[in-house]
Amino acid sequence: MIKIEVNKLDQARLFKALERLQNVVKVQGKDTMQWKCAVDFYQLVMKNISKRSRPFPAYSKRYRNWKYEYGWMGYPSPWRLRGDLVKSLGAYRLGDGYLGGVQPGARDSGGKSWFGKGKLGPKGPAKSIEMYGRVEEHRRPLFKPTQDEYAKDGWLKRGDEMLKRMGAEWR
Repeated sequence: MIKIEVNKLDQARLFKALERLQNVVKVQGKDTMQWKCAVDFYQLVMKNISKRSRPFPAYSKRYRNWKYEYGWMGYPSPWRLRGDLVKSLGAYRLGDGYLGGVQPGARDSGGKSWFGKGKLGPKGPAKSIEMYGRVEEHRRPLFKPTQDEYAKDGWLKRGDEMLKRMGAEWR
């Protein structure tokens, strides 16, 4: 038979440390860490957008010509992910957690020509930013490579930060 005696002061310190640890996990783990991860991810997406210098794979010749004539500041800059997509990026509460990236339900500003006539042609209605993702992410991926990059480096950094915070409360 094993007999353990616990000093009442040690027991009180142990319970107090467990309570502090529980509070850190509840508050820091559930809200703060998730929020920081969401902010880190969307900022990494923005950084990756700004690092791009040309479209890959290249635009079709017809689309390149349209972009050059009617696009934002001439070719090659129109390919850059600007305007509506960039404005929709951020960190948002989603259910019990947080999301970093495109705000759910975000729409473009509308009024774009979908018929190749630029400012002179018929203007289209506002479209879901998600539509652009479905159309373009497989051709010119941005979010998946960024997700892989964040999973490899950023997420682990935030996890280590959380473990250090927990260790500080366990004294």
